[in-house]
Amino acid sequence: MPCGEPFIFGIALIARAQAHDWALVERLLDLTLTSVRAQTDQDFRIVIAGHDRPRVRPDPRLTFLPVDWPAAAPDPCNADAGRKKRAIEDFVLARGGGLLMLLDADDWVDVRLVEAARASIGRAEVGALIDSGLVTDFRSLRTATLPHAGIFEREFHRICGSSSVARLRPRASDRLRRNPCRVFDSQHQWIEVARAHGARLARLPVSGNYLINTSENHSEVHGPYARWRQTFKEAVNRAGAPLDDDSAGRFGLSLGRIRAAQDGFLLSTGSRC
Repeated sequence: MPCGEPFIFGIALIARAQAHDWALVERLLDLTLTSVRAQTDQDFRIVIAGHDRPRVRPDPRLTFLPVDWPAAAPDPCNADAGRKKRAIEDFVLARGGGLLMLLDADDWVDVRLVEAARASIGRAEVGALIDSGLVTDFRSLRTATLPHAGIFEREFHRICGSSSVARLRPRASDRLRRNPCRVFDSQHQWIEVARAHGARLARLPVSGNYLINTSENHSEVHGPYARWRQTFKEAVNRAGAPLDDDSAGRFGLSLGRIRAAQDGFLLSTGSRC
């Protein structure tokens, strides 16, 4: 039986032709989906928008949304991913709306995310943010908690795209309440834009996890802050600690499963940790 308002995880997937390592993209996506499937509240759906259907474990809750525009090389604005996210939003609106979390294809989610979102986002809120979480280096498997004075002092949602949940209401009369994603744009400015519109946001009492140093994350290699993110990665490794099973378990994963996904990447890059 449905537990309440629909909850949807939306994932924009890079085109195979533009990926450095498609096998790695699929392994990272498998970790993300494993994390999603470990939710304490199992009433959710997953929508993946992409040019190429990835190999994933069959799940009746998962919909692949094919896109038909030419696969373009990643650019500083990450326009392809943005267009795929808009396609997911339109898909959700056309099917009645609900709570939508746009999730990067390599990040992990707290096992209590869906449960917490349904409990925390009241009818007056247009969405919610995750204020704190982990950042994990995929190559070294060192991790740190954000905010962190020596790494990144602001809230988690200021840096990680997988940190917000929006309520989509197809019958709402104003644009913000119909689709907050189109008004708020980037999650790092949700608080300021919400304040300017007199809108309310909830805070989710869960952790996020921002995976870095995979070679496939757009912001690391193509975004306008790619150079800054190199220093960010170095700070994580300097101040962080080894990822352990307890930390991985918060996101429905085991250290062994993560290392198995990591193994091919380290061999292909000639690195061992």
